[in-house]
Amino acid sequence: MGLRVTVVIAVVLLAVALMPLAIALGQEASPGRVLPDAVHRGETFDVTVNFTAPVDKFNSIGLTDICPDGWNVLVDEVWCTPNADAFTANSNKAEIAWYGEAGVGFDKDSSFTALYKVTVPDDAELGVYTFVGLLEYWVAAEGPFMEDVTGGSQVEVVAGSVIGVWWIVGIVVAIAVIVAAVLLVRRRKA
Repeated sequence: MGLRVTVVIAVVLLAVALMPLAIALGQEASPGRVLPDAVHRGETFDVTVNFTAPVDKFNSIGLTDICPDGWNVLVDEVWCTPNADAFTANSNKAEIAWYGEAGVGFDKDSSFTALYKVTVPDDAELGVYTFVGLLEYWVAAEGPFMEDVTGGSQVEVVAGSVIGVWWIVGIVVAIAVIVAAVLLVRRRKA
């Protein structure tokens, strides 16, 4: 009976000790990525990752998002809300950071949007490609936390190209202008 009581007390003490950690882990920023469903070779498109401060003193925030190999990333702090404090674009990887005021950080429910641009290589094979990302942050004295970026994680490269789409748009506009000109000339003759 003494061993059973000791085990129960140990389990209760462990549960009490881990409770703050469990509460903190339940408060997530929930980063979600938004991608187009399909893209073309040579196309440049926007990728956004949205998340919200789960608690006050949300600070030292770092987002790393990795695109398929060979795809190029472009990042600018003014594309992010709030403006990013630091950023790098290293080939197919976007890294964006927000620091917040020392000792204060960001308030609970502050919204963040990271935006970066990705260019599909002209020689990309048709098929489905995967994005992976991680959000790291610090909350007051509770320590660092990490969350996987969820939401859109795949984009499909489909046949055709951006140039082909713009050619079609150009041809349609040209035909509309010619038809309008012909109708205007006929109307003036009548």
